Amino acid sequence: MSTWTFKITALAAALGLAACSGGFDITRNAPQAVKLPSGVVVSGTRGWCVDETTTRADGDASVVVFGSCAAIAKNALLPRPGVPGVITVSVDNSTSGTAPAEVLDAFFATERGRAALARDGRASSVRILETRQSRNALFLHAVDRSPLADDAAEDYWRAIFDLGGRFVSVSLVGLSEAPIPREEGLRTLEAQIERLRAANS
Repeated sequence: MSTWTFKITALAAALGLAACSGGFDITRNAPQAVKLPSGVVVSGTRGWCVDETTTRADGDASVVVFGSCAAIAKNALLPRPGVPGVITVSVDNSTSGTAPAEVLDAFFATERGRAALARDGRASSVRILETRQSRNALFLHAVDRSPLADDAAEDYWRAIFDLGGRFVSVSLVGLSEAPIPREEGLRTLEAQIERLRAANS
């Protein structure tokens, strides 16, 4: 296992999510997709597989964590994603819908909005570097100085959009030693959004 592959596995474990796969329909070993209790299918793009140890389906939202297929299955022959990191997909269990991208953009510019983005709940921990509205989604590039794993990059990418009336958030966290370039971060999120939409069309 390569050094960065090992660190990605450790990063996923350090996200602080409960280890629980109950309620999920796992498609295969080192699965690329899960079916949530709500019926929503969360599927990763090539190279991204579900980390069952840090994925949960309880409370108000289901959270699915994706890492390198090669790292999760401990099989170097399996594909790896184009960028080293961890993708987290959060799906609201209710069908209350999502506010328009421009409304979300304005909200996250406020102190309350930045607090909602922060892992520690403090607005002062988050600095938004960029936002953009595209493909009926809001894309954010932000720095979060809340405590996290030592190997995790401070900056992360997030996309928020509506999927069948459900609020969905997709985030991408890279490694501190291998920052994800802006265009690659955006492309990774865009591809993941299209994959989710296709899996639930």
